[in-house]
Amino acid sequence: MSPEERRTCTALDLSDRTVDAARVTPDFRDGDFSRTDFTGPVNFSGAVFETRVDFSGCVFTERPDFSRAVFRERVFFVGARFEAGADFHEVDFERFANFENLKVEGEARFTGAMFRTGLTMENSIVKGDLRFDRADFPKTSQMGPLTATRVDLRLAVFPRRVRMMMIADEIRCERSMFTGGVQFLLGGADIVLKDSELGPASLLAMHTGLHYHEDRPPRLVTLSGTDVSHLTISRVDLSACKFIYAHNVDKLRVNADDAFGWTPQSLWITRRQISGDEVRWRALYGSERGRRLWRPPSSWPDLGAPATASQVIKSYRALRKAREEAKDEPGAADFYYGEMDMRRLGKRLEARDNRRAGRWRGWLSSRGEYTLLWLYWLTSGYGLRAWRAFTALAVVAVLSAGAFDLWGFPTSAHHDYAYCLQFTLRAATSFLRGTDQTLSTAGQWMELALRLIGPLLFGLAVLALRGRVKR
Repeated sequence: MSPEERRTCTALDLSDRTVDAARVTPDFRDGDFSRTDFTGPVNFSGAVFETRVDFSGCVFTERPDFSRAVFRERVFFVGARFEAGADFHEVDFERFANFENLKVEGEARFTGAMFRTGLTMENSIVKGDLRFDRADFPKTSQMGPLTATRVDLRLAVFPRRVRMMMIADEIRCERSMFTGGVQFLLGGADIVLKDSELGPASLLAMHTGLHYHEDRPPRLVTLSGTDVSHLTISRVDLSACKFIYAHNVDKLRVNADDAFGWTPQSLWITRRQISGDEVRWRALYGSERGRRLWRPPSSWPDLGAPATASQVIKSYRALRKAREEAKDEPGAADFYYGEMDMRRLGKRLEARDNRRAGRWRGWLSSRGEYTLLWLYWLTSGYGLRAWRAFTALAVVAVLSAGAFDLWGFPTSAHHDYAYCLQFTLRAATSFLRGTDQTLSTAGQWMELALRLIGPLLFGLAVLALRGRVKR
């Protein structure tokens, strides 16, 4: 048959038959089905192909059924077109399978398929779900570049290293095994890595050569239950990612400064990087105004909020350590701020629950710790906001000067406010050395408090400045 000629087959049923090299039907010999238009039902369910099979350039008008078929030699679907989907459920490909330039209208189902020697699926388009759930890839395979609506890799097994270059709305990996390592090079996708195993030098990155129709970077949805100690992330949106229950987050490598989300814009909220876990927790457990302010965007997947603040604290602590090891001081500082903020808010809820339950000793302990954290936040932003510490020091000095003007000196002494302010500043910067000024009893107590509070606030300001300069 010349390269320009095409054949037409209205119907073909080879289900549960063994197909040898000599003869399939009078029209198909030596396993050559290439350039055939199958305009009717095609059933290869359970068929065993003993020789090389070529379906290159075929057009399947109706959905063909290859389920449970066995291909003992190489099989080619190069340039094949499936106009109503394709079913390769539990197919056993004993030799190499080539699905280059594939075009599928509808679902392409490879559920439970076995690719014993390998698979290549390059420059393929699936206008529906591409399902490889429970598929097994014992040898090295190449997926992509390809386009699909959704890619299902749940329970798929890849003992050897694999590269996946994909454009999709969603890529789902649940209990998937990439023991040899995996490279996800994506042109926009929501990717789920849940309870999966990632081998050495695994990578999740945006592929600049793949253009997604929404023009956005890939978005990681969750790492819950996954060990990320071997994972590197580059140019991926982590703003909505669920980090709680992930393992070894402190070893995660993120090669982007703007991967995480940012706090809502508000006069009363410090601008910093945040995780999706904090957003979901605040949207559920915050005050009425806070819940409105921290409401997740409608485009976020519904993953549920963390049950306790301590879960968010642990994830922030691990992210902070990862940023410190990457020499990213601003990122580490933001995650430390988030960790401390969640501690403060968690203690407030703990105190409320203890009060409602009548556990007064627990309430006193929680309330006391919350008060200390609140003062730490107010006066210095957990040692990260120098302007707060300097502002607090100025407020203490101004108010103390007024108090000294009224009650600090004996009635026989007459000093104006300017002198009282100078005296206050000297006292606030003296930790052990007292002043020679004669004071009233109230003044002596105020001076003692100033000699403790002043150096403390000044030290917090210096600490915050050091952190800023270190960046």
